[in-house]
Amino acid sequence: MKIRTVATAGAVTAGIAVIGVLGGGLASAATPTVEPDQGRIGLSLSNAETAALAASPIPDAVANIVPGSQRWVELEQGSALTGTADGWLNGSEADVIGEAASHPGGYVNVYLSDPNHPANAGFIVQTYQHWN
Repeated sequence: MKIRTVATAGAVTAGIAVIGVLGGGLASAATPTVEPDQGRIGLSLSNAETAALAASPIPDAVANIVPGSQRWVELEQGSALTGTADGWLNGSEADVIGEAASHPGGYVNVYLSDPNHPANAGFIVQTYQHWN
């Protein structure tokens, strides 16, 4: 078995565990999202769940398990966070999640993605900010 396959399998397993923790603990009312056409599953969190996730060790744990090149973050228009010229985020996923939670009605959608699906461009974890 190739190392990349092992690493991907490990990251996917860790991601499933993270979603399980969110689904069973912090985000017990989170809305599950299944998008087979996009090759991903995830959770849409409420504002309170988003704040709890930002304050938890989960974003840092995911960052330690899944390489930055396999994590995608989409910032809401008006985000105070910025990216670098080479596409890296100036901040952490916890910052992204916390910024969404700091807005009234703000929340995130977090997805575990199949990195081999063409729609995901190799990303395993995708985080999207939303607010009104």
